[in-house]
Amino acid sequence: STITRTAATSGGSISTDGGTAITSRGVCWSNVTNTPTIANTKTVDGGGTGTFTSSLTGLTASTTYYVRAYATNSVGTAYGSTRTFTTLSAILPSGVVTTPISSITQNTASSGGTIANDGGTTIITKGVCWSSSTSSPTIFNSTTNNGSGTSSFTSSLSGLTANTTYYLRAYATNSLGTTYGNTLSFITAVSNLIVGQSYQ
Repeated sequence: STITRTAATSGGSISTDGGTAITSRGVCWSNVTNTPTIANTKTVDGGGTGTFTSSLTGLTASTTYYVRAYATNSVGTAYGSTRTFTTLSAILPSGVVTTPISSITQNTASSGGTIANDGGTTIITKGVCWSSSTSSPTIFNSTTNNGSGTSSFTSSLSGLTANTTYYLRAYATNSLGTTYGNTLSFITAVSNLIVGQSYQ
């Protein structure tokens, strides 16, 4: 039950301990074999007989898994029947927020972003994109590449033109595509004046 892109809930019920105490119980699962064992990924949900609930985490979106309960006593491990489920399909990353712009000079600036959710599949690249010609920059404009994953990041922009308005937003890309954060704008510092140049 409670199947999401990266998690699910299962559990089991044990009617008898076989004459010696159950020291470990839980569920084990795999997306490779339809008869998973405790050598595969598993939960440990205490000991004893009775009913228990297990939380399966770290799953991959759009993937079929096989799961079964297990109970271990001093003699060995017994398994319940195999259940099958498929995690929900992956989506685009969500909750991308652009970090306020700082450290603005004539040719450089700093920004970054945060990402709330990878959409159920790994974020393969993230950063900020910017442009002086469009208020909705994309990864086809100037960009930084700040690696992968959902951790927050800081981006250094360089090669900017003095006294120019730029538009910037964070981005995050997974196997399905790219999501953008909110757009911010800033003006680079005015270049140094020279004798005889008009200013305002």
